[in-house]
Amino acid sequence: MGPKYHIEGTKEFGYMVVNRFLYSFYLYKNTVKRITNLYRFASVQDLKGYVAHFCYLRLKSFDTFLKVLIQHKDDVSANCLLRMLGDSVAVFRLIYMESDVELLILRHALYVIDGCEHNLEVLQEKNVNEGCLPQEELERSKEEARFNREHRLRLIHEAQEMLDASPLQQKNKEAFDKIVEDRNWKFKEFKYYKKKGSNQYKWQDLYELIDACNGFDLLSYISQYAHGLSMSNLVMNMNEQNINGVVSEAFMLIRRLHGYTLSFFAKEQEYILHGLLEPKMRDEILACFDVEYRPDVAAWNQDVLNEINQLCCTGSFEIRL
Repeated sequence: MGPKYHIEGTKEFGYMVVNRFLYSFYLYKNTVKRITNLYRFASVQDLKGYVAHFCYLRLKSFDTFLKVLIQHKDDVSANCLLRMLGDSVAVFRLIYMESDVELLILRHALYVIDGCEHNLEVLQEKNVNEGCLPQEELERSKEEARFNREHRLRLIHEAQEMLDASPLQQKNKEAFDKIVEDRNWKFKEFKYYKKKGSNQYKWQDLYELIDACNGFDLLSYISQYAHGLSMSNLVMNMNEQNINGVVSEAFMLIRRLHGYTLSFFAKEQEYILHGLLEPKMRDEILACFDVEYRPDVAAWNQDVLNEINQLCCTGSFEIRL
């Protein structure tokens, strides 16, 4: 094993990029477990609950990504998942790291409405399987589509209530109405504009916000996998170098997302840290280290307690993600 894809701390994990990723994955797993314990319901109008479950879904996707890559050696599917995860991290950065709470709520509500409205376009009353399925299965399919339509409409209604209560309408009604009309949750500035594109971030701009587009737009490049273009059809043997490269990019994304999550849940950080003392979680994390560098249980527990004390004294901690 050689550190061809050297990322921070690789040596402590036996120069195994996968193990370094798993260390960050389990740290994030602890954070997601703790915040979903606190916020059990994913309501559009409960920002912390919504974000906690947004993170839970991303955690599941990172888990699936690794299984697809390592167990099935399916580079194409892994890259499709990687592109989706990149988009999700960029969305989190733009919306939920917004420092102005009123703008955050505006972006959040429009993000929900935009997604639901696009989804409703394909959830038509007329079932696409008519004539293809037995009647009993067709009725089940129609019922599922009906349930999903009602669910999307309910989410839109909840998000619209947030827009209706927004103080931004009084600050600049013309800008507010235009942004809402265009479902422009990617707006650059809260101002009036004539053309949507003149006041909207492109996806490449959002990738730059998460430092995934410095000199080379990697996430746009791997869209070739997602769209079934040439990269999905090249015959390529999966080897250590291929795997390390893809895992390294996933490591960057999960570490970014974890940092954003901790920032969003700043008031819950002490509770999150206490989860690292639970034996099952602690053992999963410690197993990622190479034996030579693995902290013993006492040392790990003391390090976590030190972080908790630092948090109580200064309001911040520096546990390595």
